[in-house]
Amino acid sequence: MPDVNEIRDRIREIDETLKELGGELDGSRDQSGHSDPQDFGDAGQDLQARAERDSQVQTLQEERGRLSRALENF
Repeated sequence: MPDVNEIRDRIREIDETLKELGGELDGSRDQSGHSDPQDFGDAGQDLQARAERDSQVQTLQEERGRLSRALENF
């Protein structure tokens, strides 16, 4: 079982990754806040990328929750 410092380090890594993923989402939009795909292919790729990013975010948030609960038990 990981120790308290390992759990805290992993939570910190997750927080940094979530921040980066949020930045990717913000960076994919223009100044008005809208994404402007050039064609249906671009739109499809954008939707796929968003779905993958959303899945990563959900997985990381779930892991962070588990680690936070484990940290409370120490």
